[in-house]
Amino acid sequence: MLRQINDNSSILIIIIATVGIFLVISGISIFLYTNKGFFSKRGVEVGTNAIISTFALLLILSLVNFLAIKYSIKLDLTENNIYTLSPQSQQLMTNLSQPLKVYVFDSPPNDFDRKLLQDYGRKNDQFQYQFVDPQVNINLAQKFNVTRLGDVYIEYDNKQQLVQTISPDNRLSEIKLTNAIAKIQQTTQRIIYILQGHGESAMEEGQVSLSQAIIRLKDKGYIVYPLTLATSPLIPPDANVVIISNPEKELLEGEINILQKYVDNGGSLLVMYNAGSNVNLDKILTKWGVKFDERLVVDASGTGETFGLGPSITIIVDYGVHPITQNFGNGMSLFPWARPIITETVKDVTLTPILITNSLSWGEKNPEGENVELDSKVDLPGPLNIGVALAKKNHLKDTSKAQEDNLNDKNDKSIKNQENKALKEESREKNDSDLPLPPTMKTPSEEKNNSQITSKSLPEETRMVVIGNANFATDGWFQQQLNGDLFVNTVGWLASEENSTLSISPKEPTNRRINLSTFQAGLIGWLALFIIPGLAFSASMVTWWQRSR
Repeated sequence: MLRQINDNSSILIIIIATVGIFLVISGISIFLYTNKGFFSKRGVEVGTNAIISTFALLLILSLVNFLAIKYSIKLDLTENNIYTLSPQSQQLMTNLSQPLKVYVFDSPPNDFDRKLLQDYGRKNDQFQYQFVDPQVNINLAQKFNVTRLGDVYIEYDNKQQLVQTISPDNRLSEIKLTNAIAKIQQTTQRIIYILQGHGESAMEEGQVSLSQAIIRLKDKGYIVYPLTLATSPLIPPDANVVIISNPEKELLEGEINILQKYVDNGGSLLVMYNAGSNVNLDKILTKWGVKFDERLVVDASGTGETFGLGPSITIIVDYGVHPITQNFGNGMSLFPWARPIITETVKDVTLTPILITNSLSWGEKNPEGENVELDSKVDLPGPLNIGVALAKKNHLKDTSKAQEDNLNDKNDKSIKNQENKALKEESREKNDSDLPLPPTMKTPSEEKNNSQITSKSLPEETRMVVIGNANFATDGWFQQQLNGDLFVNTVGWLASEENSTLSISPKEPTNRRINLSTFQAGLIGWLALFIIPGLAFSASMVTWWQRSR
């Protein structure tokens, strides 16, 4: 009924407007016909030119305003570009292929939240948002189980997810919204295992911990577990990535064999060691053409001194062409106590340097000496690689079916032999047929064949990333510059997610609040109310007195 009334009203408005325009044109035509010499008057000519010029100016201004709104250009001069969507957010919006809607259960709407959502909407028409008053739209609030004013939900493909709860002091965050969008689009959750038990970087919050990195991974939808090979002699088959972060103690031979088998079966591995740590993974790494050098990378360019850092902290601004670092540009990443990576060419292995030091750096053989200088006899001159990404093509994928059929034939023959043997035994002991037969035991070769059949097929390529530093991913360093993006992108590439969200994450604005003491606050008040006005008044009185003499 209401819709029919609105349609009738629209038709009536169109009819009235049409009649009005017709009457105006008719009136002008009659006036011009009865006053043929009207426009020949000088005053009328000047007035007509003024009206035409005014309308032309208004038309130009309207056109400029329309183009400015439709093709707006913003210049963001803030330190962290907090008013510009990060490359990761823009990439997510570009790849968004299905409708996604954000519901902000808050009233009245906040301008900052609205502008942020508008920035997302400009990148893709599939992105929509709606501000909802939960006290008015009760049904929608019950659909999302809203419990607090300020809850923000996203809906995608019949799935709902809580983003955050906003408040006057905690507005809508691009980081949380982007992570929620990436998480709700995932069809499967990737599982990450971090090796423990050898003095590695701890997973819980502490002095040398990966807790901030783990929180970021969980926000992006990853599941993170510890892995202790002493209690679990096999790497779980659901592992997408295994991380080795600077073990203080050398791994046992059996643990290395387990890791080798995991890599041979197509598992992805991230290996990070600081300078000075003992590495005994040569059995794995040499097959990939990489080796950890024992020297310490020293940066003598003086870049670190600008930021109050010493030469033992390597600053990287040169990145290889790779999905992990594709949007890094000239951004900085910091690596305290790094070591070089020595590489060589290996068949079927594609090696890409992703972290390259400057030409004024070198690998120092004796960092404990009094004078740390480049010695070409024992030191390694720069530029150096301290991080490499490796991909190895697997050729067994096409022949896996033939191998499986061959193994099945062998197992069928083995089963038939066992059945014939069992029939002979049954006929031989016919009088004891009521007694239960012992279970058939499988030989070790049969167990091995069955395990090979049930193992998952190899992926198209096996991936590994080797970085000559682990401190960059620990608490404190993880949030510096591009360190966090490097770590998360590395895990994402190893988990075969480079086509979705590998980019620079959004940044929170830097907190630059000044905490004043009571004395400082009082001094500012006295300066504003009495001291500065008093000085100005005194100066004016002195000027008046000098001129009056």
